Amino acid sequence: MTDSNQHRSLRDAFGQFATGVTVVTTRDKQGKPIGLTANSFASVSLEPPLVSWCVDKGSTRFTEFHEAEYFTISVLTAEQQPLSNLFAMRSWDETVFDDVDWFAGHHDVPQFSEVSARFHCRTEHLYEGGDHVIIVGAVLDYESTPHSPLVFFSGQYQALK
Repeated sequence: MTDSNQHRSLRDAFGQFATGVTVVTTRDKQGKPIGLTANSFASVSLEPPLVSWCVDKGSTRFTEFHEAEYFTISVLTAEQQPLSNLFAMRSWDETVFDDVDWFAGHHDVPQFSEVSARFHCRTEHLYEGGDHVIIVGAVLDYESTPHSPLVFFSGQYQALK
C-alpha cells in the first residue's frame, strides 16, 4: 500500500478499535531510562503469563526495545493523559524522564506511580510484523489497581460513559 490516501484511510479504519493506552519503559545499554507510548498492548496467555506490544521499526527507540531483556508496560489511567502525551511526543528525548516522577522497579526498569496496572516482563519472543516488531514478554510480576482507563479511539482520547 503506497498511496498516502490509502494509508490514512487504513489508519482511520484501525482507529475504530478503541484501545487502552500504555507507556512501555526499559533502560538502554548505557543504563539510561527510556520509554514510549503504545496502544498495541495485548494479553497473550495466562499459562504461561504472556503479553505483547508492537514497536515501529522507524522509532528512534526501536533498537533499545528490540535489544531489551526487561521492560515494563504501565497501563495508564484517565488522569494520565499528560504522561501519554509526553512519551508520545518526546520518546526520543533523553531528558524526558526529568519531567516526570518515576522510580526504579524490577530489574531497575523505570516505573510510574498511580497506574491502573503494571506488568514487569522479560522479552520472550520477537516477531516480524511488517513495519513493526511484535514483542512478546513473559510476565514476571504485576500490580493492578482499578482506575478509570485512558482510552484512545478514532485518533483521540475518549472518556468512558
